[in-house]
Amino acid sequence: MALTDWMKQYQDRRLGELHMPGSHDAGTSKGHIELTAAGTVSNAATQSLTILEQINAGTRFFDLRLAEHNKKIVAHHTTAGQGAYSDTGVDQVIKDASTFCLNHPSEIVIFRISHTAASTKADEIAIRSGGAALHRGTGNLCLKTLAEIAREGNLVLIFDDSKFKVDQAKGIHGYSKFKTNGNAKGIACCGCYSGTHKLDEVICNGLKGQFLHNTAHGTKHDHLWQVYWQKTYTNPLSSTGIEGGATKKAKLSFKDGKAHGGTHASTGYMISLMKGLGGPKGTSEYELQAEKTKGLISKTVVQPKVMYSTLGFRNFALPNIFSYDFVNEETNKVIIRMNDKTRQAVRDDNL
Repeated sequence: MALTDWMKQYQDRRLGELHMPGSHDAGTSKGHIELTAAGTVSNAATQSLTILEQINAGTRFFDLRLAEHNKKIVAHHTTAGQGAYSDTGVDQVIKDASTFCLNHPSEIVIFRISHTAASTKADEIAIRSGGAALHRGTGNLCLKTLAEIAREGNLVLIFDDSKFKVDQAKGIHGYSKFKTNGNAKGIACCGCYSGTHKLDEVICNGLKGQFLHNTAHGTKHDHLWQVYWQKTYTNPLSSTGIEGGATKKAKLSFKDGKAHGGTHASTGYMISLMKGLGGPKGTSEYELQAEKTKGLISKTVVQPKVMYSTLGFRNFALPNIFSYDFVNEETNKVIIRMNDKTRQAVRDDNL
């Protein structure tokens, strides 16, 4: 199945049960942002592909941050004194996505408009640019199957409902952070994120988000669990920037027992942690012998050699959205394969 149409085989799957690649700061890609005053590519760039190229590579959830710049509303990313502004207006971005959706009716493309002021009137731009592909269904979209969503438009635009007026019939859907219930007028997401440039903290945040989702959120499918697999760049004087921080080889240090390196280079490691540390039940890789003593009585107990997120719980234990920097086909294929419920392997999915 081509990555352009990978959702075709999951049309009866609810959105809240799906695993899909996501793009962090999707609109600030190298070659399509303004250069710095020194004429170099900004270290704030977070992607190497355009949004349309990312869509064709299989990405289906986009973090799009908008601001007014040079009299246009464009994607941006600013960090640690540096900024990156796209050279393409968001109206064209949405039109391109709309064209893709019309040509690929099985695919659901979701833009989360975040970190965006209401003064940009991004909701009005969305209505003008979304065209026939714009989703105009109502209710909690996480509870609907992909086929049900597509019947009423397969380009889904979600806005912070604290800033923008939600009107689902016009194609403006709500986004909110999950607390106790899903968003009845759009999509709610949960996850654990705090800005950090340390890989071990990124990993811990991801696993913490997994723990909270699986232990504290009673209804698993009424919202989307998003893992933020990205690092915050903190040194604007460095020549490596975000890209270097994301792609440099990751390794475990025996000196401090922590993982160091890039997020992109350790995506497979994070996925394997979330999927479990052993093989299928009934194999030696799954079982762990443990001796328990109570009083004078000792007995050997067979315990699972996996985390609580075993493959048997793949349907709800793994993230719905893997949001990462520098989207690429190789990583997307690994994430998309998680949707195959017949798969049992763990290690063959590592990057």
